[in-house]
Amino acid sequence: MIVLITKLLCLAWFVLGKSKGNYIEDVTIIGAGVGGSYTGWRLRDKGWKIGIYEYSDRVGGRMYSKYFPDAPDLPVDLGAMRIRPEDHVRMIKAGRELGLTFVPFTEGGGRIPERTLLYLRNTRLRTFELGGPRTPYRLRPEELMDPRDLSRLLSETYSNYNGTNPRAEHFNATTIDGVPVYLQSYENVIQKTGISWEARTYIRDSSAFHTGLGNVQSNSRFLKTRQEFEEENTRPTDLPSYVTVPTGMNSFPVEFMRKFLVSNPKSHALKMNSQLMKILRKKKGIYQLKFRKTVSINGSIMPTKNYFFVYSRNVILAIPKVPVLKIQIPQFSNPTFLSALNSVLDVQCSKIFLIYNYPWWLGGSHNFTYTQSDLPYRQSYNWGISRTGKAVLLISYAETDAVPFWSRLQNMGNIVSKRYDDTRVTDEVVKQAHLQLSRVYNRHVNSIPAPIDGMMFIWNKYPYNGGWVVWKPGSRWYDIKRYLTRPFPRENIYINHGYWGADLNGWGESSLEGADDVLSYFDVPSYLKTN
Repeated sequence: MIVLITKLLCLAWFVLGKSKGNYIEDVTIIGAGVGGSYTGWRLRDKGWKIGIYEYSDRVGGRMYSKYFPDAPDLPVDLGAMRIRPEDHVRMIKAGRELGLTFVPFTEGGGRIPERTLLYLRNTRLRTFELGGPRTPYRLRPEELMDPRDLSRLLSETYSNYNGTNPRAEHFNATTIDGVPVYLQSYENVIQKTGISWEARTYIRDSSAFHTGLGNVQSNSRFLKTRQEFEEENTRPTDLPSYVTVPTGMNSFPVEFMRKFLVSNPKSHALKMNSQLMKILRKKKGIYQLKFRKTVSINGSIMPTKNYFFVYSRNVILAIPKVPVLKIQIPQFSNPTFLSALNSVLDVQCSKIFLIYNYPWWLGGSHNFTYTQSDLPYRQSYNWGISRTGKAVLLISYAETDAVPFWSRLQNMGNIVSKRYDDTRVTDEVVKQAHLQLSRVYNRHVNSIPAPIDGMMFIWNKYPYNGGWVVWKPGSRWYDIKRYLTRPFPRENIYINHGYWGADLNGWGESSLEGADDVLSYFDVPSYLKTN
């Protein structure tokens, strides 16, 4: 009995101590991806008690870098892999402040004409041949042109968008029948143009990404196909058009987190394997946060029956849509809130990297370092040659309807990679990847050497459910972004995630921009305005 009473007194002291402020965090950040880690980093000099809680056992979220043992100098980016300096101004500025270096992302955005091989409908093409006599589609005479030119022509002909003020015109522009473009899906709009089914297939097959070409808001593709009307870049850069980080893109969140923790070891903390389950508002504006502990087993995150509580004055949710929806809090059932959260659709994607003793895909009359196809592998990139002499190929970068194909194969056959976790590769994956690339390169599949290792990742699982998002028809980007930053004015609960970052809602820059929006409530100036 004495032991029981003692335990109860200790528990009461623990809870009361927290409620009286002894252990109350000033800010609690949920999520240790680039947005959450950046938020902590920006708040590092406030002198506050700040905790960051992460569902998994790693920092980084969609910035996920690993290494092959046989190529320790070539980080493999299973998530984000490149930056556009003229657009990603916060990322570049922060990277330099963190001490990161930038190097050219050799393949740029893909389809560098002299190094690109296309494979459409069993036909090998160079980029300059699209729209020419070898185009393997039954197009009408007026449709026989480069697919990008065709897309631009359709936008110019069937909408009144002129691009002089994209921020406003995206929501004012209409199709020729007077219906606002943003209310319609790409499928709706393209049907109104009256182009042939073959032309629609041609545009889709020749696009590096099929994202935005289906039942999603047409603004993301239809209007943006117009050229020479985009907002001028007001931040010139001394860097190439596309860059990456030689230590891997997850160097951003890892360095944000490291500097956050060392800036105030007594008041700053990171707790991994912690899933936020419930937020309960207590007296005097203090929130009780209920967490469930998780465990990580071979890359899979498993829930446990163990719980703990945290008390905080402010809560910042730097997590994707689905985990937010799972949090128990009465306000989250608000229809307006749910509609704003669900204004985006997750886009599944996958990446497969294989490493070989030599770069079998190079050589001959052409060195094709990038290929694109209507086959399920979709895109391949020459990733580089290690100082060990081993060569790495991003043999497949796929999204949307091609992802289930690879997800199924990852669970079939024998594992050929040197790890058994969520990045494992099976012989069935290798077999299919080789079969497809053999057709593209016009060589017998048996002439392709066996890889010595492999890694792949499928972005289709909780908590991400996708690699990026697209807007649903009817979503007004800027209104949603403004609303979700602090959806309930009387609550100190904030949302920071690149999901709702307007134009760039699939890149790290939008997470940093979203964090800046949240930080404005804490009297932290925009990062772009700091010296």
